[in-house]
Amino acid sequence: MIRWTVTFRVAFAVVLSAFGYTHAADTQRPNILFIISDDLSAEALACYGNKQCRTPNIDALAARGTRFTRAYCQYPVCGPSRASLMSGRYAQAIGVTGNGASSKFTANLGNRPSMSQLFKDAGWYSARVSKIYHMRVPGDITAGVDGPDHAASWTERFNCQAPEWYTEGKHEHLTNEKLRFDRDKHYSLGFGGAFYVVRGQSDGHEQADVKAANKAIELIGKHKGKPFFLAVGLVRPHVPLVAPEPFFKPYPFKEMTLAPRVEGDWDDIPKSGISKNSKGSGLAGQPDKQRKVLSAYYASVAFMDAQVGRILKALDEHGLRDNTIVVFCSDHGYHLGEHDFWQKMSLHEESARVPFIIAPGKNVRPDGLDAYKGGVVSDSLVELIDMYPTLADLAGLTIPGHVQGQSLLAVLRDPSADVREAAYTLCRGGHLLRTERWAYLRHRDGQVELYDMQADPKQYRNLVRVKGHMKVATSLRAQLDAKLAGMRIEEHR
Repeated sequence: MIRWTVTFRVAFAVVLSAFGYTHAADTQRPNILFIISDDLSAEALACYGNKQCRTPNIDALAARGTRFTRAYCQYPVCGPSRASLMSGRYAQAIGVTGNGASSKFTANLGNRPSMSQLFKDAGWYSARVSKIYHMRVPGDITAGVDGPDHAASWTERFNCQAPEWYTEGKHEHLTNEKLRFDRDKHYSLGFGGAFYVVRGQSDGHEQADVKAANKAIELIGKHKGKPFFLAVGLVRPHVPLVAPEPFFKPYPFKEMTLAPRVEGDWDDIPKSGISKNSKGSGLAGQPDKQRKVLSAYYASVAFMDAQVGRILKALDEHGLRDNTIVVFCSDHGYHLGEHDFWQKMSLHEESARVPFIIAPGKNVRPDGLDAYKGGVVSDSLVELIDMYPTLADLAGLTIPGHVQGQSLLAVLRDPSADVREAAYTLCRGGHLLRTERWAYLRHRDGQVELYDMQADPKQYRNLVRVKGHMKVATSLRAQLDAKLAGMRIEEHR
């Protein structure tokens, strides 16, 4: 009854606004500021334990919100992950299981509302700034185009064209891809997976993330008088690793600490579980090159963090912090040399786990959240598709029936609460089931990895063939099969 009343009030306000009237409830409905970083590992953030990378603005957001330590994407690749979290559905349920399938999103979603569309249809101003749905980086950024966007999600949308790999400055290619240096072309140049580094000579004003922050700041000021859903996509630290020179100075490559190496680490990882790695990238036996990757990655993260700070400062300057729900996450995790893996497309922890922070303002107080003070850490298992129903719940909107995520309102009230027994991730036909104690990885060829995440959180010992673990593996297999059988998957034509 309460939810119906709130929804009716919102609908009534929309009708009034159509006739030029405003409603007092407009000042009570919360704003949503959703910031998503691209290819960001939780392992790179200071608030998640990194001792070298400096991320003061994301850390400050975590200090006033809830930081989820065990949040998982639904597919560790940009397009599927973003389609999943914006629809509130698993990647195979929305029919986007690869970057190339991102263009199918609009037809597959049909007349069901995306996350931002739910708010737009209820009277919120909804805007996309830069990459929210899939964009090819760097191609769609250098071209300044929408990519396979979902137009119905937005009142307005803004792209941030930038030079990316041809930024003026010091250039270095650390891996072995064959690159084409053609400024008249945007695609099939080889930069999308290359560790290509640019130490920019400017202050960064020409870069996509600075432009995105500029536009976000402008929109916050312009629309501060009515509720807004502002989605801001920051493309760093996605390759190419571009940042102004000063952001590299705190990270001299000689001082970068590489991920630990364990002798025989790959001996119990099936071939289908081997991700992009040093051997294939030309980084094997090149510790200085690996350290340069870390240096450039951290510089890109710090540059992105600075833009987060600028956007959050604008909220404060316009007096909007208390009535705004801020969400920060990445689309998926990222390997930085763990297991000698690099980048994404892996079911291992560093690739599947994401940073995820929700900070409701002081005036955002649905039932049971009255005592919320922030600075909370939750170890509850959550998924990125839980974002959609959580924001709907916080704003008093009805959660649509197609949404497969779980509202995290109970976890915001009590960080020890559980809304699911396990988190799930799909990748290249393989599956991860992450429970309280176990990580169960079943690859597309049926090969399995099993890790005790309490005794072995870095996943160095695959227990699937170790005596005494057959019962655990069998139970997790049945749990995964039940999860897949219960997933609502339509036939997408």
